[in-house]
Amino acid sequence: MGKAFGEVIPMQNLTPAQATVIASIISGLVAVIVCLVNNRAVASKQKIENAKRDAKLEMWMQTVDRKLDTHNGYAERFGEISTDIAEIKTAIQFLKEK
Repeated sequence: MGKAFGEVIPMQNLTPAQATVIASIISGLVAVIVCLVNNRAVASKQKIENAKRDAKLEMWMQTVDRKLDTHNGYAERFGEISTDIAEIKTAIQFLKEK
């Protein structure tokens, strides 16, 4: 088996400065690991939120498209009505001249 940490670096032979450096390195490594785990968790949550937002946006776009299609149908009918109104005005003008 491998040696224990105390056997690899004999702790009783360390100066206070060396012990502080080792503790700082260990603390830094732990902090980096915690940050990586936290970032992955946040990224996962954001991915889920983005998917929900995209689904809502897609539904909204479909609703807008449906309303636009309906509006376009009215616009086509309005063109026909405008033509009918022009014909009626022409007929009224013709009758006025008689």
